[in-house]
Amino acid sequence: MPTIPLEKSPTVVVGTRPSTAAQSLLDVNAVYPEMGLSIAGVRQEIDDAFDDVKTFHQREPDEVFRMVSGHSARLAELRGRAQRIEDRAPVWKAIRTREIEPALDELNKQFQIASRLLSVRDLDYRMETGK
Repeated sequence: MPTIPLEKSPTVVVGTRPSTAAQSLLDVNAVYPEMGLSIAGVRQEIDDAFDDVKTFHQREPDEVFRMVSGHSARLAELRGRAQRIEDRAPVWKAIRTREIEPALDELNKQFQIASRLLSVRDLDYRMETGK
């Protein structure tokens, strides 16, 4: 029976560190001047927004409005900055679509919830005062 020679496959070494070029792409602490922050910095701002969201059930609706407004403005700014550089730095497209935009969507939902709570309180007040 004839044997068929096998092509030699490249050796894969598991557990080695990526090259310096690959490391620089994955460095979440590297500050991007166009963003004014690193990836870790942007993620911290998103985490800060979600930390505040966790407290909204204990806050008055008008306070929630102010907090949502501040976080939304900042994340919208970061989204715009990320869009400007995502062609040159593709990692920012993933950060924008997978992290910044979902956070903005959640803040929008929280605004709507607070708005409904305010409406219910207003209705309760009107019913109690006979207006």
